[in-house]
Amino acid sequence: MDSIGAKELAKDFVVAGSASESLYGACEAFFKPDMAPDELFEVVSQALLASVDRECLSGWGGHIYIVTPDDTKEKILKGRMD
Repeated sequence: MDSIGAKELAKDFVVAGSASESLYGACEAFFKPDMAPDELFEVVSQALLASVDRECLSGWGGHIYIVTPDDTKEKILKGRMD
């Protein structure tokens, strides 16, 4: 939200799901433009794990797809299972 409380959407990334409010905060803190694929994976992983820890309905990890002009890589991220 902006300074007067109006909803504002990010222009650089999109989040969705039951933990979307937590994801917005984590993504705004970690994301920066023009990241390398490995750096982007770390940012996505940190944002996802931070959000999952705050919301029990989000699951125990995720599948992260890094799409570049050359290829698509899938990495599986495992989170807490307690």
